[in-house]
Amino acid sequence: MKGKFLLSVFALILPASLGAQASKTTVTVEATSPFQRYEVFAGAAYSSANQVKGSSALIGANVGADAKLKRWFGGTADFGYYGASSGVAKPTVTTLMAGPEFYIPADNLTGFIHVLFGGAHTAGVGAKPDIAFAYGVGGGFNYSFSPKWALRVAGDGIVSSFVLDPTNQGYSPHARLNARATLGGVYRF
Repeated sequence: MKGKFLLSVFALILPASLGAQASKTTVTVEATSPFQRYEVFAGAAYSSANQVKGSSALIGANVGADAKLKRWFGGTADFGYYGASSGVAKPTVTTLMAGPEFYIPADNLTGFIHVLFGGAHTAGVGAKPDIAFAYGVGGGFNYSFSPKWALRVAGDGIVSSFVLDPTNQGYSPHARLNARATLGGVYRF
């Protein structure tokens, strides 16, 4: 009888002693650092030589603004001007596009992808039409040096429809794919 009593007491005390050894789990909620909602960027840009027949690579500038609605989603507006060329034909190209942008945030490196829609204008070669619908798909990375400043490296494929031969005036059903690369600075506020 005494053995059963001690076994019962041991069976009741053992779970209590094991429970005392378990530490309480505390849920800590890490405060997420506030993200900068708006960005402006400016930099040097390169566009491939596929704009008109006889043109070479175009060098210019790319500027834009981003508005983040969430850490992972926002919108962007993009303006590009490309005027320096060393080819036989010397076109200038202007693009104005906007669209959604998706972000992949990390510590100092934030990746992004976007789809842009808008227009492109070609001048300096007498091509008609000189304004066309354009769209682009691309992305890049922002490397943050501080909470306000970052370096941007980006690339896009810009599709537009222009006459390949400026002496052949008229409607052009031919889409031109121009690669674009941008390197510049980003300021956040």
